Amino acid sequence: MTALEHAHFRERAHATPWSLLAMAIGTVLLAAPALWNGYPLAYYDSVDYVVMPFTWDMPIYRTAAYGVFALFGRLAHSLWGVVFVQSLMVAYVLYEACRLFMPPAPRRAFVLLATLLALLTGLPWSTSQIIPDAFTGAVVLAMLVLAFEAGTLSTPRRWALVAILAIGTATHTSHFAIIGGLILCLLAQRFLAARGWPLLSPKLRTTAIAFVAALGIAVGSNWLMTGRAFLMQPSAALTLGLLVQDGLAKRYLDEVCRKPGLYKPRLCMARDRLPPTANDFIWHDADFWRLGGWTGIQNEADRIILGCLHDFPLSYAWASLKLTFQQLAMVETGDGLTPMDFFIGHAIRINYAREMPAYAHAEQQAGIDFTLINDIQVPFQLACFLALFPALWWALRRRDGVSATILVLVLLAVIGNAFVCGALSNPNARYQSRIEWLAVAALAFAGTRLMRPSEAQRGDESMRRLRQS
Repeated sequence: MTALEHAHFRERAHATPWSLLAMAIGTVLLAAPALWNGYPLAYYDSVDYVVMPFTWDMPIYRTAAYGVFALFGRLAHSLWGVVFVQSLMVAYVLYEACRLFMPPAPRRAFVLLATLLALLTGLPWSTSQIIPDAFTGAVVLAMLVLAFEAGTLSTPRRWALVAILAIGTATHTSHFAIIGGLILCLLAQRFLAARGWPLLSPKLRTTAIAFVAALGIAVGSNWLMTGRAFLMQPSAALTLGLLVQDGLAKRYLDEVCRKPGLYKPRLCMARDRLPPTANDFIWHDADFWRLGGWTGIQNEADRIILGCLHDFPLSYAWASLKLTFQQLAMVETGDGLTPMDFFIGHAIRINYAREMPAYAHAEQQAGIDFTLINDIQVPFQLACFLALFPALWWALRRRDGVSATILVLVLLAVIGNAFVCGALSNPNARYQSRIEWLAVAALAFAGTRLMRPSEAQRGDESMRRLRQS
């Protein structure tokens, strides 16, 4: 970053009452859906995270870090502790991003941007849930600030961001894939910037420290709950579900099960009645559970996955590409936010008994209609994502390194999330909704710069005025 950029971005390090007020407003905005609901929102996965801090028992398809984070609820004797802490953490990341990328009036820009995101994106619906999706976009934004702040952050603020990046990354295994991929992109960007590309050269020390700390938090949390040190649980069952959904598992089984003398997967007996979707297979299919469920089917799933990769590599690649594009288009808010008393009510009743009346009378238990919200938010968010491409072209043409850097890395993060969640897991609207708000923020950050005259234009205007005088 040039000396001019340093002067442009530098701001006082100490907090002021107005800064604290702005942060408070942002936190409330991000927790607004839960406040309107009358209780923190719950997804199907939430029951495990509610129970983990009390039982220290981790299901095979979960990781422990967010369960440890949910200790904030146990310590506060209320799940509101989880919602407000994660809303505050995300608001702080957004505030630091505004201070760095929108420096003329960062507090005002932060409140306006937080309001825009609260009204027109799924961000507050993620931060209002007991779910690690609250941190997906925030870890990307925290990484951007740490990589490009170039000494403008005070030490406490820098390490606060490192802590948020480490904790947020550790809460979900998909975050490791996204942040790890972006670190590789930052290395490539450093190479390109050194060769004259209009991109900022990143500083990777604090980002690397946060990533290593995230690994330690994730492995340590898993060890704390299971007595075993590992990063993630076996996920072959999830991939097998995708192959069932794509029809590749059926093709492979039809080929293998009919040939004499070959290894016959136990799933051969069910190949003619495989369900149509991955969710149906791994959650509701009787044959899946008959074969041992998540634990018992792992070895067989590995064999089938490797067989499909060997026999149908192009089909597998094409299916992954289609799933990625399918995931990119799925940005609806409210995925899975259905009445949950039958699913999580017992966990609230046992662990947060005093809150049972509030939970039982929450809007979610009566059913929330997201039709109007999605009629507004879906086209707006998709339009903002598509607008990243011409905005990036404009930034590169103007050789605006700050804007180009923000736009290209957010684009890579959004697309990378779609690949990790769509092609490697299973497309769901909540996966893309949790990160799509970054496109809106990136356009706001870059737009405030791109709408100003370029350096060349300002120079031409100064010369014209000089000649006139």
